Amino acid sequence: MYARLLQHPWIVRTIPVCILLLLGLLWGGVPSIAKYVIATGVHPLSYSFWILSIAASVLIIITFVSGRRLPPRRHIFFYVVCGVSGSALPTTIMYYAVSWIPAGLMAILIAVAPIFTYLSGMVVKVEKYHPLKTLGILLAFIGMLLILMPDSVAQMKAPVWAILLGLLTPAFYAVNIVYAALRRPPSLHTLDLSVAMIIAAATTMLFVNIFFAPFFELWNAEPLIALLILYHGVLTAIAFSLFYYLIKISGALFSSQVSYSATIFGILIGAYAHGEVLPLFVWLATAAMFAAIRFIQKARQLTEESQAPNQ
Repeated sequence: MYARLLQHPWIVRTIPVCILLLLGLLWGGVPSIAKYVIATGVHPLSYSFWILSIAASVLIIITFVSGRRLPPRRHIFFYVVCGVSGSALPTTIMYYAVSWIPAGLMAILIAVAPIFTYLSGMVVKVEKYHPLKTLGILLAFIGMLLILMPDSVAQMKAPVWAILLGLLTPAFYAVNIVYAALRRPPSLHTLDLSVAMIIAAATTMLFVNIFFAPFFELWNAEPLIALLILYHGVLTAIAFSLFYYLIKISGALFSSQVSYSATIFGILIGAYAHGEVLPLFVWLATAAMFAAIRFIQKARQLTEESQAPNQ
């Protein structure tokens, strides 16, 4: 009975949308959680270590429960590069930046990752030129100019250097995506890559904390802070798993729409949790960013369709 119910056309169409919105809620809330926890005195390096360690532990459990094995060790260099460029560096930078800028603005900056991915792909000739992509880059540039306008910066009380620092987060995400596209072993499963990447990132942050940050005793933290850190770590693991499940059932193009929902939820949660009010120019910039991402996605779709063999 339940199997037949799950196969109902309405359920089949609704589940991907629900997962998309849930992912937007989970990822959109990350900047606000980080901003609150770091404001209590938790060092960004320590915060990054605990989040990644908890996420790695949960993903290892999910791997064994699902009957899978841990990723093969022969690709360890690839895991480390992906873990550092795609998780350890961008998340730690985000935690530093969000302590200076609104959480909602950080959510907007993270959404710029597809733009950086296209630019990085053009440099190493992974991405092919398309007029719509050029239009997307132009709109993204206009959006960044709107965010960096003196009036916008003054109203948000956000230093320009902190906004530029925040842009390094999507830049590193883009570098990771392009590197993975170039160097990923053909036999490596996507979920295995995410598990190995988080483990490598957590291990890297352990050594960074040993030498550069005071050790944060999670078990001695205030209950609310400890719960928020645990929650963030667990949701990171769950979000990774949900995202790759969404790709499996709906494809990469539909799954890429999560950047829109994460940005909207990020702005709304920042407004609710921190009382943030973003200026008009930032809202216009957000619209420009969304349009830019859409143009780039559409260009990729058209390119793939043109390269597909005729049926």
